[in-house]
Amino acid sequence: MNVGEKIRQLRLSKMMTQADLAGEHITRNMLCCIERGTALPSLPTACYLADRLGVPVGYLLCEEGDEGAYRKMMAMPNVRRALAEGDDAGCLAVLSGVGPFADDELSLLRAECEFRLARASFAEGRLRRAAAGFDRALTAAAETRYETDWMRTAAGVYFRYLASLSPTFSSDVLEEDEVENARCESDDFTAYHMAIEAFEGERMGEVEHYLTRTGDTLYAARVRALCQMKQGATVEAQKALETLLNRQDLGVGVLLYELFGDLDLCCRQNDDYKKAYEYATARRGLLERLLEEA
Repeated sequence: MNVGEKIRQLRLSKMMTQADLAGEHITRNMLCCIERGTALPSLPTACYLADRLGVPVGYLLCEEGDEGAYRKMMAMPNVRRALAEGDDAGCLAVLSGVGPFADDELSLLRAECEFRLARASFAEGRLRRAAAGFDRALTAAAETRYETDWMRTAAGVYFRYLASLSPTFSSDVLEEDEVENARCESDDFTAYHMAIEAFEGERMGEVEHYLTRTGDTLYAARVRALCQMKQGATVEAQKALETLLNRQDLGVGVLLYELFGDLDLCCRQNDDYKKAYEYATARRGLLERLLEEA
């Protein structure tokens, strides 16, 4: 895109007429020639037009092949500011303004922002949005030469859990065997889910290792309660689970869904069938909510 085409495109995007843009600095006829490419603006004219259009003059004058790099250069201060503030959505909005231009650094930034937003959606119980976000992250990750294997394996663990909730969850990017065989402990949830799978597989050494190196997290508290249930201490387990249920840092998400199921089982084993019914009903209702479209 030459300088005249850029000027015309920007002018139209701002719904300005040629007379609006020309003002009193140049004639409308001269602006028409510049936009058509039959004349080049002088540096003072280029500076004037850039100011009127609200863009740096460097954008108008850079060569076509450098436009993407120039847009990136102009966007990076805002990208860094958004990242410093933990605003992944804002960072993605800035990156979208760079346009179709992509390089390793931008693709990695997009991938990491999408992944963190997907993980946040998962924690909030917005599972459809999370699944779509993980796929967007993996798509962006495939466009960079930076090492992103950890992201692929972590997403595999998330998708394996999602598939256990409903067969309607699947990745458009990962192969089935990648999801089935993914092993990753890159964050609290993936480490917890690996511990749960070890618990279900009777690999108690792995469970103990997880509890030893994990602090007083919500996930670890649930695993400890499951160990109590396994040892037959269902009364103590029920008390621990109900205490966990009342913690203020427990959100409406997958852990709450699992706790309802644990308490249903505990209450039945403790002959408290009224409470068991209440927890089972709550679990079914929460699952419907979790499976809603984003």
